[in-house]
Amino acid sequence: MAKLRADKRNYKKAFTTHANSYDNWNIGSPNSQRLLLCYCVECGLKCLIMQNDNIYTISQANEDTAKALGSHDFRALLKKVNQAGNYKFKQFPTEYGDNVGPSDYHQLCRYSIAPADQKITYLEEFDNTLIQIKEWLKEVV
Repeated sequence: MAKLRADKRNYKKAFTTHANSYDNWNIGSPNSQRLLLCYCVECGLKCLIMQNDNIYTISQANEDTAKALGSHDFRALLKKVNQAGNYKFKQFPTEYGDNVGPSDYHQLCRYSIAPADQKITYLEEFDNTLIQIKEWLKEVV
């Protein structure tokens, strides 16, 4: 299955729309809200990468940038905009013993997988980091 094409305008609109929906969320599943936050941050970072590289379409990107634009990995996307050291993500185990990090957190949210220990605030910590990134992106995108 081929990936759908998106350009800088799509990423910016998606970031803005998802950020607004996240910020005004008042009903529904926390996992759905988390997933929206994931995609909000992902789209904002991809828009910023394209903005910084002065490109409009992925086809204009060099190989390294194109690889980053195809990723869901928050750490890799932050690295591409020189912000990797400013935000920390802790890996944590799921109810099935898999480890979740910045490249697969969206899957945990999408599939409503629980962390191994419900008493530990893994999800809150991860979400707080994503919220900080979202707020920063609002200033730069």
